[in-house]
Amino acid sequence: MPKGFTIEEKKIIKNNLIEKGAEFFGIYGLKKTNVEDITNAAGIAKGSFYSFYNSKEELFLDVLTQAEEKMIKKIRQILKRMKKDPKGTFKDFLYFHIQAPKENPIIQQIADKNTREYLVRKLHNNPKLKQKLQTYEYIPHFIEMWQKQGLIINKDPEILGGILKSIFTIGLDDEITEYIGREKFPEIIENLINIIVEYMVISDSDKK
Repeated sequence: MPKGFTIEEKKIIKNNLIEKGAEFFGIYGLKKTNVEDITNAAGIAKGSFYSFYNSKEELFLDVLTQAEEKMIKKIRQILKRMKKDPKGTFKDFLYFHIQAPKENPIIQQIADKNTREYLVRKLHNNPKLKQKLQTYEYIPHFIEMWQKQGLIINKDPEILGGILKSIFTIGLDDEITEYIGREKFPEIIENLINIIVEYMVISDSDKK
């Protein structure tokens, strides 16, 4: 840990680095952001940065962790209605995941192939990296929980999770969006979501 800082100062500085890192990574991307940009904005010497992180890529992982924690918190708020309105809540759950990368550039960047490959090159020995690259790995766990509650069809959670991951990521690639049809893309996604909801969510009539 850095010398010369109190425990409280260390906490404040690290939080500030994460906050400023999120700003710069969000605007310029991981590759084009440099450490000096972040430290200048955070008001610390560049050398002090390396007392907290070995590289900007390590900071990026902490920024990503914070973004994911906020995302999970919002998901839990949505899912409070799951038992009362399974289909409506599940639809909101799907829409949230589709919109999240567009609203949060950090989430979108981890889904970008070039950024992922860059992180693997830079942090191949970092134990946190593998976990961060396993985007949406919590989805099958949610599905298993809903299956136990009788809300989702009894199919392989990995298969159902794969269906959801497919629709979550389909709009992240501009080439794929263009190929499918950019003008009609929102309507296409809406129809796909309706199909998935009708297929996966068990209605009251199905239980009878």
